[in-house]
Formats: sequence, structure tokens, C-alpha cells
Amino acid sequence: MVPCQSHCDRRNGLLHRCLRIYDLFCISTISKLLGRLYYPYHHASGETGKLPTRVNNAMIGVALVGTLTGQLVFGWLGDKLGQKKSLCPKAVIGTLCFFRFWLGFGIGGDYPLSATIMSEYANMSTRGAFIAAVFAMQGMGIIFAGLVSMTVSHLFL
Repeated sequence: MVPCQSHCDRRNGLLHRCLRIYDLFCISTISKLLGRLYYPYHHASGETGKLPTRVNNAMIGVALVGTLTGQLVFGWLGDKLGQKKSLCPKAVIGTLCFFRFWLGFGIGGDYPLSATIMSEYANMSTRGAFIAAVFAMQGMGIIFAGLVSMTVSHLFL
């Protein structure tokens, strides 16, 4: 193996590992934010600003069940096809496309609902500005995604 290739592979492996672990464990921060957003008042557990225990456990548990399932499926594929074939670009890209479809599905549901909710609950005097802000945040998200991508690429590539 060429030294440059192994160095690049090592950096890409570190970035991949970092992003996987971040994605798996960032849910604790997200659950606190969701609790403050969707449960600002007391509920059955009597706590303000926290997700109900069952909701919190389901959000955390679904990723762990997915992790276990992924380990079993890709472990089996690795045994049957070989490790390199089970992580070939086609398998990785196919898996990425599958989950990006479901991400798009959720975002597609958010588009009409967020604008509708904003228009229903905003005051008449601020309604236009709030609806414009809903769609302006798409641009902010695009800019932020680009900045994060450039920063991460600069650090690891």
C-alpha cells in the first residue's frame, strides 16, 4: 500500500468513526432540547421541560436497536460475502440512499406543516415575517451545512 493512501484512509476512518459516534450519542442533548420545546409544562412525571421517560427511552433505544441490528446484518454479510465486499461502495452508497430517502420523507412532512402552524399561531402583524423566516431558515441551513462541510474537510482531508 502506498504511504499516502494509508494516511488518507486513516484520516477518513477517524472522521467516519467520529461522525458515527457523534450521531449515536448526540441524542442526549437533542432530548433535552425536545423536552424544553414540546413539554414546557408539567406532565405525568411532574417534571417541567423534560421528555416523558417512555418517550426519552424510545428515542434512545431505537438507535441502539438499530445498532444491534446493523451489527448482526453486516456481521452476517461479512461472513457470507467477505468483509471487503460487504462494505463495498455499492453497499455503503445504497444504505446511505435508503436512509437519506427517509430523512427526505420526514423533511417533506415538515415543509407544509411548519408554514401552516406558523401562519395559524402568528399575530396578524407578524405573520408575514414569521412565514418568511420559516423559509429563510432553509438558506441558513444550506450555508451552515456548507461551512461545517468545508471545516471538516479542511481538518481531515
